[in-house]
Amino acid sequence: MKKLKKYSIFILLLIGLTACSKKKIELPKSKDLENIKVIEVIKEKKEERDIVNIDKEEDINNFIDSVSSATKTKQSSISDEPTNVDKYFIISLNHKDSKNNNSKFYIYKSKKYSDDKYVYLEQPYRGIFRIKKEKLKDINWLND
Repeated sequence: MKKLKKYSIFILLLIGLTACSKKKIELPKSKDLENIKVIEVIKEKKEERDIVNIDKEEDINNFIDSVSSATKTKQSSISDEPTNVDKYFIISLNHKDSKNNNSKFYIYKSKKYSDDKYVYLEQPYRGIFRIKKEKLKDINWLND
């Protein structure tokens, strides 16, 4: 009976730790990317402009490393692009192998969240993730 209690407690702890773990954003490996294109969107002006095209392998690697530590929030992504934000960046990841099947996510500072320490990354229908601004300090176009 004591062994059953020990195993039950162990299994409950294991389930609790697994359920509470912070999910990280899923991104392709930098070696699989040909380039990364960044577009700024200002909704109220209905304006889009190209910001940067990252095509050097080292720069792609640095960018992916910077944003890959973003952790999932409790908010869900239920649309193709961010809602309730005035300005956001479209990050288009262009893959080497499948040129017609590029993936994208969005980066923004949300009005919805009062905490100014975070930047939010949204993958459509996968989730909304957040990362501390200081981890992205080397990304110049984001800090303008």
